[in-house]
Amino acid sequence: MGKLKARLRKTVRAILYISTIKKSLETIPVLRNVYAPSQRTHPIDRMYGIQTSGAVSPEDIHADPSVHLLISGYAGSQPSIVRRALSLLGDVSDRSFVDLGCGKGRVTAVATEFPFRTVIGVELSAALAATARANAAIVARRFPDRPKVRITEANVVHCELPTGKAVFFNYHAFGAELVAQVRTRFEDALASGALQHMFFVYYNPVHAEAFDASPAFARFYVEQVPYDSSEVGFGPDPDDVIAIWQSVQGSTLTPHTNKDRTIMLRHSVRAGLSS
Repeated sequence: MGKLKARLRKTVRAILYISTIKKSLETIPVLRNVYAPSQRTHPIDRMYGIQTSGAVSPEDIHADPSVHLLISGYAGSQPSIVRRALSLLGDVSDRSFVDLGCGKGRVTAVATEFPFRTVIGVELSAALAATARANAAIVARRFPDRPKVRITEANVVHCELPTGKAVFFNYHAFGAELVAQVRTRFEDALASGALQHMFFVYYNPVHAEAFDASPAFARFYVEQVPYDSSEVGFGPDPDDVIAIWQSVQGSTLTPHTNKDRTIMLRHSVRAGLSS
């Protein structure tokens, strides 16, 4: 009986994930709940014709079990929250944008909506990097005048950093040890003069203390940002926290009065349900 039930569940799941059936059921508010939030086809995928939905476990990102303790699984961030964060940075035309742990490239697609000098995604998983490149190519064909996207398959601790002015983004892709290593890389690049000034946009800042503890960085912005109404139901929560730090070197005066507020995260974020 147990084997029969298991086969039945497998068959039902296979039917539910047939593309035409899934697309139809997702349009019905009640029935779309059969799909986990991260598995639903996100509005941005429909908007751009890309594929950034779904979730990927740490085990499927890298084969080495020791790496699993350093990273979080993949799940896409909410574009409206990314847009909110990037809109706060002022003129970005002289800055590079780098998404550290870019997954399938959802954030790099959103970043092309802004006039960055260049947009870069860094991803450890070869499979996710390939998907991100395919998505970037689709966006480039549809919007040839937007910034070009380059996807690099690499470990963020060893990847090449841009020079000059930059914006780095991370959606809780790393554990505390890796966040500290990334911060050290930033500090070294700033001290050497390779980076003149940088912003670090940390979406779901689980390890915010790493940047708060560094004399090289100062808070620029902290806020609990609600999902856009079109995105509700496509993530585990109705809102997410964004924290932004800037380098003290080359810093500008922040107009945001709530930057020193206590960062409060939901349990689903602390548990590593997002990346």
